Amino acid sequence: MAEADRLAVDVEADSFHHYYEKVCLIQVAANGEVYLVDPLAGLDLSQFVQALGRKVLIFHDGGYDLRMLRQSLGFEPRPAVFDTMLAAQLLGYREFGLSAMLKRFFDVDMVKTHQKANWSGRPLDKKLLSYAGDDVRYLHKLADVLDVELRRLDRLSWHEETCRAMVQAAQTDKTPPDEDRQWRIKGTRLLHRPRLVYVRRLWCWREDEARQADLPPFKIIGNAELLDFALWAERHPKTSLKSGPRLPRHFVGARLHRLEAAIAEAAHLPESAWPDVLKPSPRPPTSEAFRQTVEVLKDRCRQKAEELGIEPFVLAPRAMLTCIAQHKPKGVRELMASAGAMQWQARLIWPAVQRTLGV
Repeated sequence: MAEADRLAVDVEADSFHHYYEKVCLIQVAANGEVYLVDPLAGLDLSQFVQALGRKVLIFHDGGYDLRMLRQSLGFEPRPAVFDTMLAAQLLGYREFGLSAMLKRFFDVDMVKTHQKANWSGRPLDKKLLSYAGDDVRYLHKLADVLDVELRRLDRLSWHEETCRAMVQAAQTDKTPPDEDRQWRIKGTRLLHRPRLVYVRRLWCWREDEARQADLPPFKIIGNAELLDFALWAERHPKTSLKSGPRLPRHFVGARLHRLEAAIAEAAHLPESAWPDVLKPSPRPPTSEAFRQTVEVLKDRCRQKAEELGIEPFVLAPRAMLTCIAQHKPKGVRELMASAGAMQWQARLIWPAVQRTLGV
């Protein structure tokens, strides 16, 4: 592996089974061999991570993998990254999942049956290990095939820029969640303040329970069930939980006592501390002329995408077109800055933007 110039990489994490998501397995393919690295074995992986950062890496949809490697191991890639899914999209393939690509080019059938497996469990079943290895086993061959097509269509620079954008996004810290919005689950938008008190307090209770048990919050109680329970608690402030809705079987002992305390706390919270009903997020006014501009841009960019043989969302997502209509850029550089377009996208759609905006 040390002698290889390129490494195919994939990771398995455990977000479906734990509150604190982490990398549980790293799959690496090099020189025809597949290596499985166990980050949970207590080994010092610092030299491995440093060596990985010096290689050209091949991923398939690598944004999540790069974020998880950074989060769990502090990994930062240095050379260029080759992402086979992004290459497939830029070449116009409508089915660009790894299974579809391997079937198309190598007649390999991948059975995606272990995507929600508990990768933090040890020992890992042989079937899981084989499944994990298949995610990188053919990536070198797939990258080589797609690289030839990218060069033939003169789209290699598009791919390089798109991969750089993916890496940059993976290395950028996420914006901290808004504490006054993160608990507002689906179904709360039209609730009055007395009911929002219970939803917020029970959501916070669920987060505490999930952290303590190191489980995803939905494994404590799902959003829909939490909302129903909060509404019941608000309507029956003096009723025992034993007479209330049916609770999950694991709501016993200390967990049940903490739930009762959370409900009591919500019931006694003064009105001055109740959460406000959120007003809809302000949106820039949109006139009929603005909507028509977006539609014309969409239609002209769709025509350009059809000429190139790629999906319209690859060339110009709708959010990009909306930004263009709002900011009315006067050149390619301004289009990139105001609408978040990559250079290859901006150059290709600029004629359509000029025709539409009259600039």
